[in-house]
Amino acid sequence: MNKISLVLSNSSDVLGSFSKYKKTKKELEFLQFKQTQLEEMRLENERLRNMLELKEKKEHDFVIAQVIGKEPTNWLNSIIINKGHSQGIMINQPVMTFAGLVGKVIELSSAEAKVLLISDVNSRVIVLVQRTRDEGILEGIGRGLCRLKYLPVESNVKLGDIVISAGVGGVYPKGLLIGKIESIKIERGGIYKNCIVKPSASLSGLEEILCLKSGLEQ
Repeated sequence: MNKISLVLSNSSDVLGSFSKYKKTKKELEFLQFKQTQLEEMRLENERLRNMLELKEKKEHDFVIAQVIGKEPTNWLNSIIINKGHSQGIMINQPVMTFAGLVGKVIELSSAEAKVLLISDVNSRVIVLVQRTRDEGILEGIGRGLCRLKYLPVESNVKLGDIVISAGVGGVYPKGLLIGKIESIKIERGGIYKNCIVKPSASLSGLEEILCLKSGLEQ
């Protein structure tokens, strides 16, 4: 075999190997793509199954909805869901996940709704510190966090204390988990204590939510 034939033969082998490599790479990429899709379906089905099991317990009646968007100007503090008044959603309807309270419905169409998250600066919730029973007002401060205001200065709240809804004001039922106290400080003047509360629900990673139906006991 002359040198030209040898070069051509080697080139053919290299091209053949490269072609097989590309084919194998595409097949692996496709399999990875399918595996990712199947895993996502499994996780979604698990979340929905847990929601349905919770619904069967009749602790609260609710509508399951999926998050389909976020407000561009309010990226972390409001979401859009794929249910509206045609599915029984109402203005001021409380919204939560298994982990805790998320917010409330503030805008509505026939098939979609906008939810104001509890971390939004316009959000206000009357709450209780579960252990001490101290009542205060929870307001959003952005960045996925809230501030608990107007606790008595003599309150013995501690880091890690659980905060729940107080059931006052006609929007949120009593006893919904909101989050835990992360920091405590006394206001200037020494009249009140203020606390930073981290919501139990991951507000930046919401996918499915529960819209609690109206008519619940407060």
